[in-house]
Amino acid sequence: MPTVFRPQGRAMTLASEEVNRRIRHLMHQPASKQRAEEYTRLLVLWAEATAPNGSAWGKAA
Repeated sequence: MPTVFRPQGRAMTLASEEVNRRIRHLMHQPASKQRAEEYTRLLVLWAEATAPNGSAWGKAA
């Protein structure tokens, strides 16, 4: 998967960029239970997309 380098030096995949875009869009929606559930789901996807070398550092034990 292609990698994008941010000015801060942190490498991010295109998948994590897409998840970030979805999170930003979601934050413009009215607060609701569904929004909270979707936000949680997107955070899990973001952690998986940004895990170095496919590790599970972002997953709960």
